[in-house]
Amino acid sequence: MIRLLLILLVMFSATPAMGEWVVLDSPYQSHGLRTVYIDPATIHRDGQLVTVSELWDFRRQQGGITGRRFHSASDQKQFDCPAQQYRILTYTNFVGTMGDGDARNGAVESDTWHRIEPESVNQTLWEMVCTIP
Repeated sequence: MIRLLLILLVMFSATPAMGEWVVLDSPYQSHGLRTVYIDPATIHRDGQLVTVSELWDFRRQQGGITGRRFHSASDQKQFDCPAQQYRILTYTNFVGTMGDGDARNGAVESDTWHRIEPESVNQTLWEMVCTIP
């Protein structure tokens, strides 16, 4: 029940506002397929952990034929800088582009840590947020 409540809270509070997002400057962007944005105002350092919000805007709808199709996804990631890993604290898919429209498939996944993939958007994001003093 608590998990469902958290999911609903994320879905209704995670709608990003236009104007906050800036394109992540990364050689691993796929502008023809999707563009990744970050909200610099959400970068928060707590010791060795850094949290940031990002938005993935897809050129074409995602989600296959499941009936849960979406054009964009927003998440909040937390990086453990020395360990070179990250976890997704929350994520929400949106029917529209740039986090617009109905929110779908929101969730909380804070238990799983992932290694930073070499030559990836996550590597660029890790380098950026972990070098901020």
